[in-house]
Amino acid sequence: MIDSKEYIKKINSEIEKIKISGEPDELYKPIQYILNLKSKRVRPILSMMGYRLFDNKIEKIYKPSVAIEFFHNFTLIHDDIMDNASLRRGNETVHNKWNKNTGVLSGDLLMIFAFKMLEDIDNGNLKEILKRFNDIAIKVCEGQQYDMNFESEKDISESDYLNMIKLKTAVLIGFSLELGGLIANQKKEITNKLYRAGELMGIAFQLMDDHLDVFGNEKFGKKIGGDIISNKKTYMMIKLLEEASGDDLHHIKKWVKTNDKEEEKIKIITGLLKKYNIDLKSEKLTNKYFSEGMNILNDIRSDKNQMNHLKSYFENLLVRNN
Repeated sequence: MIDSKEYIKKINSEIEKIKISGEPDELYKPIQYILNLKSKRVRPILSMMGYRLFDNKIEKIYKPSVAIEFFHNFTLIHDDIMDNASLRRGNETVHNKWNKNTGVLSGDLLMIFAFKMLEDIDNGNLKEILKRFNDIAIKVCEGQQYDMNFESEKDISESDYLNMIKLKTAVLIGFSLELGGLIANQKKEITNKLYRAGELMGIAFQLMDDHLDVFGNEKFGKKIGGDIISNKKTYMMIKLLEEASGDDLHHIKKWVKTNDKEEEKIKIITGLLKKYNIDLKSEKLTNKYFSEGMNILNDIRSDKNQMNHLKSYFENLLVRNN
């Protein structure tokens, strides 16, 4: 049984084989930089695991899984620019290390490399795979736009937020797992279940990321409390605004308008999240989506050992604390 570290080695080895260099140097260096940052390679690992549920000839999934990783990193470069983020995986973001224009162009090229990795699929359903890939890419962009819209909109509901993270994050998790089934030539009934299971897991993971942004530690790779400082409308903040009242609600609204005293702002908002048990409600919702995803996996006929391995991988992702 291949563990996640072995999958990461295989993915990194495959990426190293790809010629990502040329002139001008400034175009390619940022791509090399972000791909070399320490990463869990979650999405390509899911593609490989999804494929191995049905077939052991794993070399067929190498390039398609790398395509997913390239696309994901393309979104990260652009998201960091839009969010004006300073850290990614504990290191400088691309636009901070170079500049915004270079970040945009390098991200665009990385997207093109993603398509190049799909050129050699030869199992007869390349057209279907490209269609699904493009549909998912559109949804990811829609999710990012919703995320930006939320910055200026005052009244964001829980359902609004869950739809946004489904589009921005979860659909790519779902497609990563689905892609394994597509490359393994599985019936649509199976690939649909793989997608839905991954999508539910993706929502759970984003909720957990939001939770860790407040209640995690610096090893998480981002500044703790960054979402509070930037007034991100996460599930926890939406629920806090819904449930707080009186002086508490007044204080929250005051701090949302405050752009200095960052450490004090983090301390007070974090305290209020705990006071109203928003941290516990966030964990409960996370577990709900996770359980629903697991139930769908239980309904897929496949190699039993590989399915148990996939479930264990999902469980390990959810219980991470940094």
